[in-house]
Amino acid sequence: MPDPNPLTPEQLALIESNRQRALTKRKHAEQSQSQSQSQTSASNPGPPGPAEKKLRATKMSSGFYEYNLSTMRDTRGGFLEEERSDNVPEKKRKVLEIDDIPYDPDPDECQMCVECGSLDLDVTYLKIFKVMVCKPCVDKIPDRYSLLTKTEAKDDYLLTDGELRDRELFPVWEKANPHKSTWNNMLLYLRQHLESFAIKKWGSMEELDKEFERRIDEKRARKEKKYKQSVADLRRRTRVEEFEKTRSKKLNLETEHEHTFESTGNCDEDGNEEQKCTACGLVIEVLEF
Repeated sequence: MPDPNPLTPEQLALIESNRQRALTKRKHAEQSQSQSQSQTSASNPGPPGPAEKKLRATKMSSGFYEYNLSTMRDTRGGFLEEERSDNVPEKKRKVLEIDDIPYDPDPDECQMCVECGSLDLDVTYLKIFKVMVCKPCVDKIPDRYSLLTKTEAKDDYLLTDGELRDRELFPVWEKANPHKSTWNNMLLYLRQHLESFAIKKWGSMEELDKEFERRIDEKRARKEKKYKQSVADLRRRTRVEEFEKTRSKKLNLETEHEHTFESTGNCDEDGNEEQKCTACGLVIEVLEF
C-alpha cells in the first residue's frame, strides 16, 4: 500500500543531517568520559592488594570531630564555638584595662600604689578593701597589709563579734574554708583596718597592751583561785576519809555498814530528839512535826 504522505527530498535531507549531528555529539561525549576515567584511574590506583589492606574504622575514629580551638569560648560549663556573622557590625574597641583595673593615661588621675607609686595594683585589695597597694608592698609591709582571720582579730585587738560583723567598719574577704568545704566560709580582715579601729576604741596601742595584760592577769587569778579551791576540797576529802578509816579501825567496823539509830533521851527546846548510831556513834537530830 503506497504511503499517502511521502517525504520530500528536503525533509529526508534534514533528517539525515540531524542524525549525523546526534552521532557526532554522542561520540564526543564518549571520548570525554573515557578521558576522565583514565585520569581518575591514574590518580587513584586500583584496589589495594593483600599487603595494603585498609584498617577497620573504630568508634573512636568514626566519631571524631575537628574544631577550631581559636574560636572556642570557655563558658564555665563547657566550651562553645563562637558563631560569627558577617552581617553584624564590628563592635567598638573597649577601653584598655589591666587586671580589671581601668587604665588612665593621665598620671594625675591614674591609680597608683600608696607605698611605691607602682601601677600594678593588687586587684583583691582594691576591690574588697578599697586600698591601693601593689603585691610586692603587701609582702614587704605585713604590719599593715597582712590578712587576719576572725579569731586572730578578736585575740590580737580585743574586738567583739558585733564589731567584726559591721561591714561598714570592716570590709571582709570571704573565702572557702581550707580545712573542710562543708564548714563556714573563712573571713579575712585587713590588719590596717583592725589596728586603726582598735586605736579609736582603746585610745592607743599602749592602752591596748595594758588591757591585754589586765585580762591575762584576771585569767591567771581565776585559774589560781580555782586551783586553790580544788586543792582545799581535795584536802578536806582526804581528812574525812582518813577520819572514817581511823574510826572504823578503832571500832572494828566495816568500811560500809547500815546505821542503826537509838534515842539518847536528849531533846532540845523545840522538841527535836537526839539519836545515836549503835555501831559507829554517829549522832543526828530528828525533827518532830
